[in-house]
Amino acid sequence: MTATAELTVDGHVAVLRLANPPLNIITAEMRPHILAAIERVRAAEDIRALVVTGAGERAFCAGADLNEEADLTPETVRRFLADDCAIYDGLAELPVPVIAAVNGHCMGGGLELALSCDLRVAADDAKHRAAGVRVGLVVSTTRITRLAGPAVAKDVVLTGRTFSGAEALRLGLATLAVPRGEVLATALDMAAEIASRAPLAVRRAKTAIEEAAELPFAEAMERELDHFAALSATADHKHAIEAFFERRTPRFTGR
Repeated sequence: MTATAELTVDGHVAVLRLANPPLNIITAEMRPHILAAIERVRAAEDIRALVVTGAGERAFCAGADLNEEADLTPETVRRFLADDCAIYDGLAELPVPVIAAVNGHCMGGGLELALSCDLRVAADDAKHRAAGVRVGLVVSTTRITRLAGPAVAKDVVLTGRTFSGAEALRLGLATLAVPRGEVLATALDMAAEIASRAPLAVRRAKTAIEEAAELPFAEAMERELDHFAALSATADHKHAIEAFFERRTPRFTGR
């Protein structure tokens, strides 16, 4: 079977499925397909949320191909890392919310992939692992620290231990933990709920939250007010106010 990544769109929700079973390892063959899918989502004005998941029932993504890593030299390692980071950063920088549906093994580069998403719905028994120290490398220190703090990062990164989706929820590394058979449906429900909201507001809210995490408080508040002011002039906002007083559900158009 050819290793690839499949993007499907249903209404305003897109699903990116990593298709290299059984472990959905990311290979050189897959990377261009993943990047193309990310760019398609970025360019599509009608897509309001993206769900990322793995094909099959065993794995979300168990990381990169160790056979490829074994062939790296000091001259090629940075290029290899740049290719992977283009995927992680590409997902993180999408203007629409991205939800990881972690349906199984989530390890190494697969964990980094999930951490690059805005929200994570994990199977309660899905095996997670920051595997770097097990193979003599450093991985996921930045995203885990930013997401859950240095204490959690030191716990899971320095030990390289395996932890479940249920524990990922307790650690702050998952948004929800559900039975394995409910992962994708739960993620799709979450995506549909997001897609039902005012899309311009959702995009700006995602940006504002990221700004709040990085900027000094006063500057972040000023940016929040800028977003509020810009959105107050949109047709969606005016429509929502009318719908509120008329006691009906608003239908947002992204204008």
